Amino acid sequence: MWMIDSSKFIDWMRQGRNPTRILRPFVLANQIVSCGVIRVEVVRGAVKPTVKAELTTLFDAIRDVAMTSGIWKRITELGWQLDRQGTVLPVSDLIIGACALLEGATVVTTDSHFQQIPDLNIREDLPDWD
Repeated sequence: MWMIDSSKFIDWMRQGRNPTRILRPFVLANQIVSCGVIRVEVVRGAVKPTVKAELTTLFDAIRDVAMTSGIWKRITELGWQLDRQGTVLPVSDLIIGACALLEGATVVTTDSHFQQIPDLNIREDLPDWD
């Protein structure tokens, strides 16, 4: 299972690569999960309405982690523990990290903050789809 952080979407788009084309086989195989924070960060950055529409359609096809009171408690605990260790991360990264941990997903990201979340699997890119 994979969770694609907004930093990776931005990276792909800056390279002129289409995230929908990249993610299509993974989405069709139900290998991608996301959360609302990633959707907001990615879609709000779209300048062109056509790109916004395409990204919205992509996110509509990806299963979101349910933001229950239980996940909020996990996010709060993760943030509290990291803060006590002197590692203060943005709340958005705590949310993404906790959601990925809950789903057993590897976070695909270029954001180094995720390296500081214990037990979180991260990669800089997806494996090739064969």
